[in-house]
Amino acid sequence: MVKKLLFTIVVSFTLSSFSQTWKEMANDININLYDVVAEAELYFENIDKTKKGSGWKAYQRWLYENEPKYYPSGIRNNIKTDFVSKEYKKFLSKNSFSDKSNFENGWEELGPYYIEEVTGHYAVGLGRIESFYVDINNENRIFLGSRSGGFWKTLDGGETWENTTDFLFASGVNTIAVSPENPDRVLINVRNSYNGTTHGIYESIDGGDTWTITNFNPDNLNWGGLGTNNRIYKVMYHPTIPNLVFAGTSEGLFRSTNNFQSFSFVTAGNNSWEYNQDYDYIEFHPTDENIIYLSTFNNDSQIYVSNDAGQNFVQSGSIPGNNSNIQLSVSAACEDCVFIGSSDGVWKSEDLGQSFILVGNPNLSNYGAFAVSDTDPNYMLFGDIDTHMSNDGGETWNQVTYWATGNANYDNTGQYVHADIRGSRSYNGVFWVNTDGLLAKSTDNGVTWEFFEGHSIRENYCLGASQSNHYRTITGSQDNGTSIKNENTWIEFYGADGMEGIIHPLNDNWMIGSLQFGGKRRTKDGGYNQDGVNPEDFNGDWVTPLMYDPNNQMTIYTMTNILYSSNDFGSTWNTLGDSFLGGNIQNAAIAENSSAIAVSNYNRLKISYDGGITFTEISQSLPNQFITDIAFDPKDDDTIIVTYGTYGNNNQKVYLSDNQGETWQNITYNLGNMPIRSVVIDHTDNSTIYLGAEIGVYKKSMLDDSWELFNENLPNTTVMELEVVYGSNTLRGTTWGRGVWEHSLAERENYPSIKTTSISNQPTDTQPKEGIEQFVTSTIDYDGSLNSVYVEWFTESSSEIIQMSNSSDNIWTSNSAIPNFEAGTKVFFKVYAQSSSGLLSETYKFMYEVRENVLCTPSMNCDYNDGFQLFQLQEIDNSSGCEGYGDFTSLSTDLEQGNDYELTVTTGYGDQYIKVWIDYNDDLDFTEDEVVINNYIIAPGVAGGVYTETINFTVPQDAVLGEHILRAKANWSADVPTDACVETTYGETEDYSVVIVESSLGIIENTFSENPIMYPNPTNGDVSIDLRKNYNNLVIQLNDINGRKIFEQSYNQGRVFDLNINGDSGIYFLTIATENKKVVFRLVKN
Repeated sequence: MVKKLLFTIVVSFTLSSFSQTWKEMANDININLYDVVAEAELYFENIDKTKKGSGWKAYQRWLYENEPKYYPSGIRNNIKTDFVSKEYKKFLSKNSFSDKSNFENGWEELGPYYIEEVTGHYAVGLGRIESFYVDINNENRIFLGSRSGGFWKTLDGGETWENTTDFLFASGVNTIAVSPENPDRVLINVRNSYNGTTHGIYESIDGGDTWTITNFNPDNLNWGGLGTNNRIYKVMYHPTIPNLVFAGTSEGLFRSTNNFQSFSFVTAGNNSWEYNQDYDYIEFHPTDENIIYLSTFNNDSQIYVSNDAGQNFVQSGSIPGNNSNIQLSVSAACEDCVFIGSSDGVWKSEDLGQSFILVGNPNLSNYGAFAVSDTDPNYMLFGDIDTHMSNDGGETWNQVTYWATGNANYDNTGQYVHADIRGSRSYNGVFWVNTDGLLAKSTDNGVTWEFFEGHSIRENYCLGASQSNHYRTITGSQDNGTSIKNENTWIEFYGADGMEGIIHPLNDNWMIGSLQFGGKRRTKDGGYNQDGVNPEDFNGDWVTPLMYDPNNQMTIYTMTNILYSSNDFGSTWNTLGDSFLGGNIQNAAIAENSSAIAVSNYNRLKISYDGGITFTEISQSLPNQFITDIAFDPKDDDTIIVTYGTYGNNNQKVYLSDNQGETWQNITYNLGNMPIRSVVIDHTDNSTIYLGAEIGVYKKSMLDDSWELFNENLPNTTVMELEVVYGSNTLRGTTWGRGVWEHSLAERENYPSIKTTSISNQPTDTQPKEGIEQFVTSTIDYDGSLNSVYVEWFTESSSEIIQMSNSSDNIWTSNSAIPNFEAGTKVFFKVYAQSSSGLLSETYKFMYEVRENVLCTPSMNCDYNDGFQLFQLQEIDNSSGCEGYGDFTSLSTDLEQGNDYELTVTTGYGDQYIKVWIDYNDDLDFTEDEVVINNYIIAPGVAGGVYTETINFTVPQDAVLGEHILRAKANWSADVPTDACVETTYGETEDYSVVIVESSLGIIENTFSENPIMYPNPTNGDVSIDLRKNYNNLVIQLNDINGRKIFEQSYNQGRVFDLNINGDSGIYFLTIATENKKVVFRLVKN
């Protein structure tokens, strides 16, 4: 009989599980992960996965986060849900803590705290906010709770914010309650940011400055056992009864009369099973302290009402026609009213919930918030992806915010709040919303909005650190896209979910960020412009690997179930071989010296020695677990480390091979069972290994046999990725919910810090060119004295050391250039800085390939009359048809330094973006500092037709004298790329010649047919004269300001003359005469 009953229960449970939605199944850890996957995949078969709000991204995020923990069995109920925090506490109790840093106070936070500069982003935000509190008596006092970034408070209306929960053992705060009679008493639910499991209610009695756990915690509740995933959804103080507080949980409703020193379970309704319901909303009658309303997402047809201050609840009247989750709201302006919002409509009760009538339907299926004004119930807010308002009690609705307008003008319209409205409330007639990116408020019933910044709560996936610029990092985060950290600002670069990013090692303006499934956005100017760079029909993993080849740094790799390479930083792609793993590659690493490539999929690890053409399996003796990261030792390509994030008591989290995978050693040692997310090995002699874990950073040198916590001042949150910046001896990491942080490398806190390194012409598609010298410049910070700073360069056949000298402040420049090499030569170099005490820092191994010194001729499609039909500038008057590329360098005109000019352009199609460069340094490369017209738009937004416009521009006063190429480029309906060699789909490129001549202010008199050139002026003594063509019988005479002749020289013929003026500083007059022509220059000698 017992066996039969047990069988009946199991079968009944299994059948009921599959009747749930995949989201409900995902929250029930007694259901196998792969059963959830099967249900979700079935559900999404008939869903448009690309549509905003479809839920597909949410599912992929859940799978990305959970599959590595429970692979291969999918069993989720054999590990306690507070497993990670207990492992962390265990490590703290048994092991040493090591930390020294030249960053004051240990790890240093980099943010972002604010939306500072927006370029290509369209939905800017800081991070997901789950809850908030506004003091109705003091609006300057605001609290917010972040899903993974903890509790934040401001006392000055949002000017400054402080986090006070960084060092609790979980990082999520989803509900906040403040005692009405004692506003310094605050209660929060602290929870796991990934699965929502509660770690208990914490209390502060000093306004949120410090915290202690209350008696309402998993240990006292016996909620920490196997198979449990208990959650607290809402904590609410009664507004008038002192110390009375409620907690709506996944295990029912709890009531406390003494701030959770003790508590009791509250029955609700008539069904004995309802103590297992999930109570997520609690509201109080505005004037009757005994009436309390309660809702659960397990019951869509009713709410629950208490008439005895929450000691007992009964079911309300039915909510006709509702089949969706309920959100509750009340209003002090309609005392006996109860309002219900759901995906199916808005209902109102005027009799304390005894009956409900449908008042309207916003027709929003993906709702996230509902609130009624506490001063006028005609005003209501409904939140889905955007915010919608009603001013007639819910009968009609209008959209008032637009998530996709979070671009560079996000703060100009007042109609932007971040996407996905998580919650809302009205305080004194002011509507507040918390979203996936920002906390915002409206004081005019939704007409305009302002939002709050100052809290660092980004949920980052990945980062890419620059090796040539210590200050620059590219990061990707959930909901808030791709961002770029510079020395003094953050750039918001692109939207969606941001993922992996890379920065070219030497040219830090060249970056690629990625989004979900491996979509890629590239910039070549530090984030101000961008283009898409992806292989055709590419569909990678949720977080797709992306990396550059350390020995050919324009070559990058990305992958699906096969490998793709690009030799031009993403412009074109090659497919390398056929599928060699059962699914998408999830992790990848490349060796610093041999460029060997290691990739993983689930438990499988393979390595390639031929650039990704063929692979060899090397995972035979590794655990059957999901690999979370791979790293090569930068000093020894034979040494590989793999990590695991498995939730299990197996002491199998870190493995090492010293023979490229032939054999493996478990080096988990004293880490215990802490799941590991990321690994990196530094370039020091110790080859120190750093691990980013579910909580904290751990480190050990290669030869040590135990791990130390490396965590001072780092919040107790998950470290998603770590990278080493070689020159500045810095470890940089991204966290889930607390932004970006950095710390000195172990035992390198007092070393010289090489902050930036560059060469004369940074690597691009066309630079540096053969025949042009490359000097190396670095900025180096060090408190002591530097004994030696030098460059060590090498090619395949030669090498040399060049000393560097301190030119000014902390700037060091090579005493001579790296020698010129022929096109195609790969040049490698490092910068070294040694202190007087022998501490030696070195940069990453930089490289560049010498380019052929030729002019690119990009041809575009101008069949629709895009581009130039007329180009008119001074003496240039060129009417032309469609060339795609036009070489008109035979046409020339003079332009004076510092003068303004008009360029007249005719195009045969509208919406033409015009950009013009002058190649002042004659290196056949058109750079941003050579732009004279930047994306002027002719006939914006218009299609066919002939349009003529005149564009004004100025030649810089210090423009280099002489003849140069002027390049004009047109592009249809988008900015002209910063790279003047790019071929866009529609447009045209035309090249002309211009001669920069000295400002006429320097020429007092001239009868030559063309203005002669004299440069430089002012001069330190050496000047050059160019008469623009040969002349016979020339006389050159120099006089001082008093007319006294300094020298006179005759020449039989000539065009270019080099002179040296040895006289004192002052003003001189230089006269050049031949037969009936004469020019007089006013010359300044320094």
